Amino acid sequence: MPRLLFRLLGKALWCLGLLKKRKKHRNGREKGEGKVESSFSICDLPDAILQLIISSLPTKEAIQTSILSKRWEHLWRDISNIELKEGKPEERQQFMQFVTGLLVACNCSILEKFSLSCKVDKDASRVNEWLCGFINPKIQELCLHLEEIEEPLVFPDQLFTCATLTKFTLDMQHVLKLPSSVHFRCLRTLTLSNIIFPDSSSAQQLFFGCPALEDLSLINCNLKNVRAVSIYSLLLRRIYIQEYLDNMLYDDDDVEIGFLSDTIRCKVLIVGPNLKSFTYHGDGMNDFFLYYSTVIDASIQVSYFWHGASGDFTFRFLNMIPNVEKLSISADSIEALSESMSFRLPLFCNLGELDLDLSKPVELFNLYEELLTLLRNSPSLRVLRFQGEVSLAKEDANFIFDPLPVCFSTTLTTIEISGITGKKKNYLL
Repeated sequence: MPRLLFRLLGKALWCLGLLKKRKKHRNGREKGEGKVESSFSICDLPDAILQLIISSLPTKEAIQTSILSKRWEHLWRDISNIELKEGKPEERQQFMQFVTGLLVACNCSILEKFSLSCKVDKDASRVNEWLCGFINPKIQELCLHLEEIEEPLVFPDQLFTCATLTKFTLDMQHVLKLPSSVHFRCLRTLTLSNIIFPDSSSAQQLFFGCPALEDLSLINCNLKNVRAVSIYSLLLRRIYIQEYLDNMLYDDDDVEIGFLSDTIRCKVLIVGPNLKSFTYHGDGMNDFFLYYSTVIDASIQVSYFWHGASGDFTFRFLNMIPNVEKLSISADSIEALSESMSFRLPLFCNLGELDLDLSKPVELFNLYEELLTLLRNSPSLRVLRFQGEVSLAKEDANFIFDPLPVCFSTTLTTIEISGITGKKKNYLL
């Protein structure tokens, strides 16, 4: 209980300070009055402010405020933020009962933020009841992490036409079934993880229904049932794509020599006139195309063990971002370029920072030709970073870039190498 009181007092300090300043300022303006001294306590705050403070507490602590006094007994029922996370397996039944009781006790019609993280297992009907109860037409932020789904979940139709929702995070390894109408008028941030799209029309319906989208993350989403989809938003500024085969539900027949069969590869068309940041980390599972690209900050990590296909994917990615100003690229991605070096890389005239993301120790000599080509095509490079362990055998000590990239003698001012391990005697300085 003392800890709870300290939390409440801390949250209330700024409110008290603000009210005190306003009252002193108001009284000080009255002529003929002397100095006014006043004292405040947390109980002087109106219910609306107290509910705002309580809403900023973890949900269980917010409920505990009901025992502070008679006035506080029911204040928590009108909180605007609820966060629920399942704990240990042996506490599951207690968690289920707690959430069901909370649904009955609190005023869900005024919820602005709701977060639920739990296993569904055989309790799909109860979780469906929660989703329909807590998600109201005025919800602003919604975060759902649902695991071990055995039966279809039912989201309230009002969710997909919610006019107030600005941030939506959905993580579930299951098919996402959409209603006939999808329109997120104000949705700015959308994060989908492990979602299985049932077909092309559903995927297209979802992305067309987000006209205000600014930030999109697709993490290990299964697009095997989607032939093609377009993502378009005038306001879109950031896209993050992650797709690793080991984390996704694909059949053995879907994979040819470690790479997805062409018959189930999805073509994703991204049209973002104001897109500034694009990140791709994965195994090159699907084909992505950027149109009217204005990307200035990009990151690419493609697994090289897909051989030729990895090289083609990396080459196509780099050709879609000729105006990039900051680029992070993995050693695997650079090495994969050796499979496509017969093609010509674009000239990166605006590239000022190049980060080589080395997730494993790399022998610099193995990246020689690919790295040299990339540096030659970056005449304005100012900063070159090796983030991770990079080495050069002693017999290759005379290894030099020949001819020297232009940026080395003109614009390049900084070379950073981090993550060095080993003994000093093994390094040539």
